[in-house]
Amino acid sequence: MKTASPENAGNLGTISCAALEQYLVSAEAAGLDTQAGLLHAQIGKELLKDPMTRIDSQQFETLLEWFIEQSNDPAFGLHTSQFVQPGSYSVIGYIAMSASTLLEALSRVSVYEKLVGDMGLTETRPFNAQQIEIRWICRHQRQPVRRHLIENILGSWVRYSRWLVNNDALSPDKILLEHSAPKDRRLHQEYRSVFGCEVLFDQPYSAIITNQEMLAYRLRQPDPMLFSTLEAHAAQKLHELGLTGNSLAQKVQLRIRALIDDGMPRKEQVAIDLGMTERTLHRRLQDEGTAWQTLLDQVRDDLACALLRDTDQAQAEIAEKLGYSDTRSFQRAFKRRCGHTPGNWRQQHKLAM
Repeated sequence: MKTASPENAGNLGTISCAALEQYLVSAEAAGLDTQAGLLHAQIGKELLKDPMTRIDSQQFETLLEWFIEQSNDPAFGLHTSQFVQPGSYSVIGYIAMSASTLLEALSRVSVYEKLVGDMGLTETRPFNAQQIEIRWICRHQRQPVRRHLIENILGSWVRYSRWLVNNDALSPDKILLEHSAPKDRRLHQEYRSVFGCEVLFDQPYSAIITNQEMLAYRLRQPDPMLFSTLEAHAAQKLHELGLTGNSLAQKVQLRIRALIDDGMPRKEQVAIDLGMTERTLHRRLQDEGTAWQTLLDQVRDDLACALLRDTDQAQAEIAEKLGYSDTRSFQRAFKRRCGHTPGNWRQQHKLAM
């Protein structure tokens, strides 16, 4: 893992070269001299060979500002969204591909988005009784960079979601944008064309407003085994980079996900990985209102539900994979926590597909 000039990184943190690639492709398609832009931002071309290389976000901001100015395109960020692909989101893009539903894919964004970069923070919350808002809080304050970043992120999410479910007609209910509408009114129809819904400007924040039905869409090729493997990889990368959030509970769950494919994770090992004693781990989790067993059970239940819903694996196989002593122990634990036997849960959710 490489980082460009970490000692000079500003308050904006870093982004991965995987995220940068989308902007470079878009700039090339617009006929811009990307090498001149990289030179202007003092980003060495050799750094781009590894998609996991971290680039100083101040340099990225300088590059994006140069692209916007040179393109003379007031919707450069929006247009850049057409070049989104799985690799644009680092390993998160591939995790999303193997998820079962858009909601499951979305639930992993806030956990792993720092692997893509420190550009912003995703928050999902109820908008009203029927709708959900997916808010993106941009860390970049300088204009016009902030505007174009927001439009790229929201446009990319909508386009990528359509690809994931193989439905070009899929659209949210509406889009909220914190900035003003472009002065060129001919561009207004482009916003509606990209998002497929009403776009409101001058809003208090930027967000996608959608309904539960959209988030329940099944993805084209769910693969819970690959999903689990990629999550473990993502969790390991976060740990290596020290990019996990402030919640110790979240860090513990990430370590459990990273280790569970190799056998039942031990609390002692996770404590060592997080730089503390087992006793300290227990006390700090207690301070956060949770416990090791609770977090372990949550990870096991998430994986069990994915395997029951999306595969035909026998319950004995699932029990063994998740570290239960036998099938009956798995069945009792699952019913106690989820309210149904694994067989009944599988039947209900298979029928609901």
